[in-house]
Amino acid sequence: MRAVLCAGLAATLLLGATVPAAGQDASGQPHDSVKVVLIHQLLTMTHTADLAIAAMEASVPAQRKANPRIPAVFWDRFLAEARNRRGEFEEIVVGVYEHHFSSDELRQLISFYQTPIGQKMISEFPAVMQESTQAGAQWGAHLGASIASQLESEGVRFTP
Repeated sequence: MRAVLCAGLAATLLLGATVPAAGQDASGQPHDSVKVVLIHQLLTMTHTADLAIAAMEASVPAQRKANPRIPAVFWDRFLAEARNRRGEFEEIVVGVYEHHFSSDELRQLISFYQTPIGQKMISEFPAVMQESTQAGAQWGAHLGASIASQLESEGVRFTP
């Protein structure tokens, strides 16, 4: 049971993604080699894999606290494997981008990220995401407390 729970949490941290076969996009279609080169260029410019790993690293302490029955070694190994196998994640994302963007659109994105405002977006994005996540957590806590208060006033009991 514990192994299933650990695997489920790991999958959640990886956003439920599956690894497509080599040479295929997420839908199983063959990769367009020109698009793949452009996508890798874009992913490198925007530090996409680095940001994904950082997001996982940031979420693991909360996962550890919320799931104390899962041994610490699981989380340590999970993060180590995520870092070591980042190429798998990048291939997943290649398939996603390939599905959503044309080669021309990818070129436009690359051009944008080469501009001063694009470079600022890249440099500020980690802080924007961290602050947005914190703001969202505070908003969610406030919203949850408000709903809990409403329900308690309606006679709904919360059990510890």
